[in-house]
Amino acid sequence: MYAFKKQIAFTKSFQNHLKLENFFIILIVLGIPLNLYKNKFYDASWTIGEWLISYAGGFARRGLPGELICIISRYSKISPIYLIWFFCIIFLICLGILLKFYCKPFFRKSLLFSQLMLLGPLSEDYFIRKDILIVLLYGLSLLTFNLFYKNKFNKFTCFLLVNFFSIIAILSHESYGIWALPSITIIFFIFEMKEQKNNLNKLLNTCLSILPSIIIFSLCWFFRGTPDQSLSIHLSWQEFQDILPSLGKLDNPFPEGAIAALGTNNGKVYSNSIISQFNLLIFWHPGMWLLTIFLVIKLFIGHENDIYQKSKRILICFQLIAFFPMFIFVDIGRWIFMWITSSAFLFSFLIKVFGVESIFNQTKKLKYSNILTKIIPAFSSEQNYNRVLLFLGIPHCCWSIGRYLISNPIGFAIKNVIFYFKSIFL
Repeated sequence: MYAFKKQIAFTKSFQNHLKLENFFIILIVLGIPLNLYKNKFYDASWTIGEWLISYAGGFARRGLPGELICIISRYSKISPIYLIWFFCIIFLICLGILLKFYCKPFFRKSLLFSQLMLLGPLSEDYFIRKDILIVLLYGLSLLTFNLFYKNKFNKFTCFLLVNFFSIIAILSHESYGIWALPSITIIFFIFEMKEQKNNLNKLLNTCLSILPSIIIFSLCWFFRGTPDQSLSIHLSWQEFQDILPSLGKLDNPFPEGAIAALGTNNGKVYSNSIISQFNLLIFWHPGMWLLTIFLVIKLFIGHENDIYQKSKRILICFQLIAFFPMFIFVDIGRWIFMWITSSAFLFSFLIKVFGVESIFNQTKKLKYSNILTKIIPAFSSEQNYNRVLLFLGIPHCCWSIGRYLISNPIGFAIKNVIFYFKSIFL
């Protein structure tokens, strides 16, 4: 009788899980046109503008995608806006496929499709940015390592592909070098440990393996861009007035948004100012972000029946260290998306290559494993897990009650209803 009741409870839980997953998929499909509609002009200076950073004024960080778009538009006469839309949709589809087939055995599909991963860029309007691209390239790098481990690639091919993906990511956004290269370097070192006995050779080969990506990252850090380069980029896009829609900002004498920010370091200054900010005189911004990060870690870990919860807890905290420098900048919600999604890829890679038993054995040796378990416990039930996943909002920046309500799945669903109602009936 007890077993029968337990089976009924499991069936209901599975049905709720399936409905939640389908709900997220519907929101993703509906959210794509909404995001495209909001980003159809040059004037969307922090989304479209980020893609249009190019090498018009000389080499500078983040310029590769914009330079490629410029070349394609010049010869094909296709609007840069349409090219950006096309790339963003393709990258989202590829990321979804890779997450589903690479991470599905170890993570709930509702989590993979949720606002922590695939839904996040759409619900918080950073779908038309480079975040999806660079996380996808990280996943492809880990997939390359996996295929090398299975002898599908030789060592040299693995070296070329991993550095190729990493260099494209760094030239698109230099943040990849901060949070992705550390784990990639460690993986190179682990593979060297299996082939080399001499410690000096291990370190030397590891350094040589990651050296091309390190060089490119250093160049991007050194050639951060200047106001003169920003102006040159802005003026270069004025040549595309016949195919680049604008509400007026394209004709302005000076750039705005992402292009204008090239060569500046306003993010850290602004982040320092939000330490003292409150919303509605109650919600202290840093405190709300810490609470958000805490809940996100719990969602990543899963509930108490998840056999991987201990190793997930160690992994997500390790990746948090790599992402910590990014949290001094403004767009904390975007970094959370990259942190959680890249951690899902990294965890799946470690399980596939080294096995869960190996990871468990390592976590047992860590002195702070039990302390972490007490500080960040798993959810007590699947029902509680689903409730938090359904109602958690992750603003891409500037925490507020309004942004929280819009960024959670329920709020984003209402936003879609309003958008499509206006589009059809008004």
